[in-house]
Amino acid sequence: MIEKILQTKENLELDILSDIGDESVFNFIIDSLKYETSAPYSTLMEAIFHYKVPEFEAEVIWSNIIANQKTMERRCRRKIGLKTAVVDYFSANGMDDKIVIVIKDNMVNVIDATTRDPLTGLFSKEFIKLEIDKEFHRARRYNLPLALMFIDIDDFKKFNDQYGHSMGDQVLSTTGKLLLQKVRHTDKIGRYGGEEFIVLLPHTARQNAMRIARKLCREIRESTSASNEFPEEVTVSIGVTEINAEMADSSALIDIADKAMYQAKAQGKNRCHCS
Repeated sequence: MIEKILQTKENLELDILSDIGDESVFNFIIDSLKYETSAPYSTLMEAIFHYKVPEFEAEVIWSNIIANQKTMERRCRRKIGLKTAVVDYFSANGMDDKIVIVIKDNMVNVIDATTRDPLTGLFSKEFIKLEIDKEFHRARRYNLPLALMFIDIDDFKKFNDQYGHSMGDQVLSTTGKLLLQKVRHTDKIGRYGGEEFIVLLPHTARQNAMRIARKLCREIRESTSASNEFPEEVTVSIGVTEINAEMADSSALIDIADKAMYQAKAQGKNRCHCS
């Protein structure tokens, strides 16, 4: 599904709505927006058309547009794009003067939201796994170095239990921001689940990856210990690995880095371990 979303985003950069022909893509966007807002249909309508209506009315309009698309496909006996169905629906209902379908950037941002973790702004687990798989096959094909870091916040449960879940959220958010600030622009960062993060490092060998990991460990601890926002310092344990010929697929890269992270925990936390 994420692949469809990303392809849709690429198409939207050329022509808004033209290639959202699959109802499952539309439903995926709506389901994703439900995590962000209680009014997903209205939000999507305002983002695309700059046309603000109550949620119940927006849901009816979108339902009618999808139904109109299916009706047009039956009559024409061919695939009909959502853009065509939108224009036809609004024209038939005398609403075309209210709608301006020219704001492609807003729609691109809506789709971006479906690939990112809402709390940290980092890539979602599903998206970062796709990126890992893509980079794994590229590195294997062209014999390029590729490293991965599996990061876990030390004693995260303590922040939630002793200081409240809002503090836990702040720890996650700040850690995500620090990762974005401290890694290179070519690296890719995702929240893998709970207090776990992944940093994918293309064109990077083991030695350089360990250097970056040690720097992250140090700077996350120093930044949070010097801040008045936290009752105590935040530390992380990082597992590092590099692609090798024995790895069958990209999941092996993740699994080995995950095990290396647990080795770092066992060695005392707030440190890195390379496998």
